[in-house]
Amino acid sequence: MKTVKILSGLAVVFSTLIFALPGAKAAEFAPGYPDYDGMVSEIYQVADQYPMLAEVEQFGKTVEDRPMLALHIHRKDGLIRPAMMVAGNIHGNEMIGNRMAMAVAWRLGKGADSDPWIKGLLDRMEFWILPCVNPDGYFKTVELYQKGNFAGHRKNADNVDLNRNFLLPGPRTLNINWAGSAKKDNANYYGPFPLSEPETQAIKAFLDQHDLVGSINFHSVVGVLFPARCKNKTCADLHREMGKAFQTHQARVRYIYVNWPRYFDTFTGEMEDMQYQFYGTPAIDIELGQTGKNRSAAKKELPDKIGSGSANIYKEGFWTYNPINLDFWIANDRDATLYALEKAFQLTEGKPILKDNR
Repeated sequence: MKTVKILSGLAVVFSTLIFALPGAKAAEFAPGYPDYDGMVSEIYQVADQYPMLAEVEQFGKTVEDRPMLALHIHRKDGLIRPAMMVAGNIHGNEMIGNRMAMAVAWRLGKGADSDPWIKGLLDRMEFWILPCVNPDGYFKTVELYQKGNFAGHRKNADNVDLNRNFLLPGPRTLNINWAGSAKKDNANYYGPFPLSEPETQAIKAFLDQHDLVGSINFHSVVGVLFPARCKNKTCADLHREMGKAFQTHQARVRYIYVNWPRYFDTFTGEMEDMQYQFYGTPAIDIELGQTGKNRSAAKKELPDKIGSGSANIYKEGFWTYNPINLDFWIANDRDATLYALEKAFQLTEGKPILKDNR
């Protein structure tokens, strides 16, 4: 699929009008979280504010025909640099992933010339920020919230868990919930076949076009790091060092790096597994925030919108998945993300891992 640049046209005009006025702010459907139009407009705002550094590209469309957008942040000097990816919101109700991805984008834009560390990153590599991989799920979550249903919408418009719908490097060897389910009403329904969905097809086409050497994919909500499933020590060591770089630079709360024992690991159709095993891109799923801390913070301001806790995390409400105290978690994890990608750049020497070494 050919990537389509869409910096011109009505979308940019709309974005400019939204943000040009002093103090203008995207419409929020919940405290700290923009509605769908506001979320899209903010992506364009980054490119509008840093035209010599960033541009927006459309790389696909969803089931309901919404655009899938990426921010390409790079020095526009004609040099080809190793590429990194940051993705968020593949699950529609996990909007903290979108907020963190945008925080990374703003950090790169604002620090490109003024912060020596950020300047050094951009001198050595380029970044693809995919803030919302599941626009239909985002839109539906906003719609439900505004109607008083705080559960949100995890899956896409076909009711498929997109992060169980990617190519499988090997069979699912464990019959457990998070590994994916053939049942359509399951939170982890993996769809009729791998890449059955336009969103996952678009991601694959994007990966086909770009030789990425590191990827951080944001989820929520249990404060852990899940690396791609590894088949050998080289893979395990590489991801562990990336994870360690992230943990070391977390400002306040340090997450747990999950290194499953081989007998209790399985391919699940997740994006990280496809990225590493098919493309040689070290990739980590970072589960942002922590359930208890999120709920406690939200209860102080929105006690009527929290609901009771559940033993089944998939039944938890919006404010369990998404912290109301966004500044706390952005300060905790934004720069840590860039340090993890910098470590991937160092360990890979700026090149994807060769197939024979995966």
